[in-house]
Amino acid sequence: MHRRSERWRRGAVLAALVVVCTMPATAQESVESPEIMRAYDLETAGKYREAALLFRTALRASPTATALLGLERVFAELRQSDSLLPTLEALIVQRPRDPLYRTVQLRTLQILRRDEALRAAFERWVLDVPRDPAPYREYARVLIALGRPVLADSIVQRSRDALGTAHDLSMETAQLRAAQGQWEASAVAWRRALSEQPYLASAAAHALAPTPVGTRDAVRRVLLAGRALGERRAVAELELGWGSPQDAWDALRIVPPDTAVASAWAEFGERALGEEQFAIARAALTASLAIRRTPELAIRAADAALQAGVPSDVALLLPLAEVAGDPERLVRDYLPLHVAALSALGRPSDASALVERYDRALTPGQRVRMSRALATAWVRTGDLARARAALGTAGDADSSEAAGWLALYEGRLGDARRLLRSSREPGPALASALGVVSRTRGDEGAALGAAFLALARGDSATAIARFVQASERHPEARSALLLAAARIHAARGEETAAVALWSQIVGTMGESPEAAESELEWARALRRRGDVRGAIARLEHLILGSPQSALLPQARRELEQARRSIPSP
Repeated sequence: MHRRSERWRRGAVLAALVVVCTMPATAQESVESPEIMRAYDLETAGKYREAALLFRTALRASPTATALLGLERVFAELRQSDSLLPTLEALIVQRPRDPLYRTVQLRTLQILRRDEALRAAFERWVLDVPRDPAPYREYARVLIALGRPVLADSIVQRSRDALGTAHDLSMETAQLRAAQGQWEASAVAWRRALSEQPYLASAAAHALAPTPVGTRDAVRRVLLAGRALGERRAVAELELGWGSPQDAWDALRIVPPDTAVASAWAEFGERALGEEQFAIARAALTASLAIRRTPELAIRAADAALQAGVPSDVALLLPLAEVAGDPERLVRDYLPLHVAALSALGRPSDASALVERYDRALTPGQRVRMSRALATAWVRTGDLARARAALGTAGDADSSEAAGWLALYEGRLGDARRLLRSSREPGPALASALGVVSRTRGDEGAALGAAFLALARGDSATAIARFVQASERHPEARSALLLAAARIHAARGEETAAVALWSQIVGTMGESPEAAESELEWARALRRRGDVRGAIARLEHLILGSPQSALLPQARRELEQARRSIPSP
């Protein structure tokens, strides 16, 4: 019921847009009449019969789009859409050229599956407005929704014959071609529609989303031929849906900037942030911020930068001086991000000094949150004494994420699992730690704790040795621990040592979750060394051996690039 009514609401809103600009002032004023407002309240409360009575009364007093669409919605909820038909017939007699009444009539007959009456209503509409594309457009939409593309195609052709053009049915043509599986032709029609109606970008992306992999390049070429915002937004949404976030942003970022483009970048960045594509979100939100700066957008951009692992951006994107005159906003929104950034940069002393500077403006609750943040900052550098002191100030020495890190460093794995899982601010370091401790058995792990503590203190050589040592003591998490050591080797530029560990994981622990990442990194290392064929072999093995891996899209892109780099014979 909810899904059906939601479809009706969307259709009703679109239909209202057709006439809202030409409604007389008295009709527009009636939108907020007491009867209408009461009907809305009853509808929201689920009292559809009472709402129907009020909407009908308002419609008789003054025929308006608001009253009609309200009556349409509540009858749909009651499954009594046929009750709307007599009212529509009377309204059409009064105003036969009004497109809203006709559109609602077609929608109602569609939902009732009265095909003959539907066709007759369309024909009457054409007779009343013979040079108007609206009847053809709305009827074609109904037929497409009913899954009758051949008949819809005949209506589009009839419009072309009657009016000399099907230009006003470009969106319907685009939807029709998609329904027929003519993806490239659909993209051409969508591009034509988007040139005049850029707000249809989401509709275009939805229609083209099922495009088969082998046809997607043709669709891309059509939509990327220009740099108009509508077409580029459609491509960006498609690429996100097809699992190519970088290609999505590349399509959108080259649109010449203005305020509308800045809004599109911000919306794209928010979507990327929601899908945890943090690097892409950072790029899009930062680009938008350069055109249209607002505190809210700056906060989102800074948050994206933090989650993307670029904490140094926060000071640039979110200068404290910007809100110096608004201390409430400063301590509520800006200060936590700055403290988190300094923590991520390994500068807990600076974070502590910053909190102290604004201490007088903090509420008791904010002061507790800042103490927790400072505890996290100290614990990330391995300064356990100061971390404990900060947790004591916060009053939750045994319940925060920082307490979880302390438990891990001290080898109290049971406490670490419980506390780290409850974190509300996940990040790469936390994900890595949880990926290990969730796989280990038992509640004690001194060697494992020592490995993470050495890593926090920047002693990478000791961390590598401790992770390898811990892998012997915790065979159930051996692949995760060896991968952690390999990552550190790679970060230190010790590629040979990293490859040795990656190959060990792939060769002896091929069923483990870490095998796919190890093989991907191994292939990349081979390619950097110039062994392209070896890299191709590894990537092919990964794709065939780990068909469910989340790394498969990356592996396929790497394989394609590697194959293209081999000179033709």
